[in-house]
Amino acid sequence: MATITLRSTKGSPLTNIEVDGNFTNLNNDKYESGDSVVVADITSSGDHTASISAAVSAAGTDQTGATALSKTFNLVSTATENQGVKLPTASAGVLYTIINGTSANVKIYPNTSGTINSGAANASILISPGSTIKLIGIDNTNWNTMVETIIYDSSGSRLN
Repeated sequence: MATITLRSTKGSPLTNIEVDGNFTNLNNDKYESGDSVVVADITSSGDHTASISAAVSAAGTDQTGATALSKTFNLVSTATENQGVKLPTASAGVLYTIINGTSANVKIYPNTSGTINSGAANASILISPGSTIKLIGIDNTNWNTMVETIIYDSSGSRLN
């Protein structure tokens, strides 16, 4: 980080040498296109910590019997038709991803008294075989599904 001499800290006007030194320090510390970016370690904790469960077995035919999800990224690998999984209590900004790796429709339930997409409390939504769904917590009880925006170029090739 650039070292800058401030008038307010110094208590008097800066000399020409101090002003030039400020510009030199800023110039030396600036990011330029093509430079490698250096970042510090990122530490995450609490409800926003990413975690993976690569083998979730759906269960039950209602919210009570559904398998509770404990990770933010979930691959449902075992299910029979209309068995389900249950989201945890929603929290604003928390993102959950659910992949249905089975050949059956799987129900996704909110936590008790919660909603998905402003639906009825405790009502499920379906995720079809081979599909992926992302849900984001809106507040302490509500989840919304996120729709992926796909961008194509003029020749019809997918760009993202």
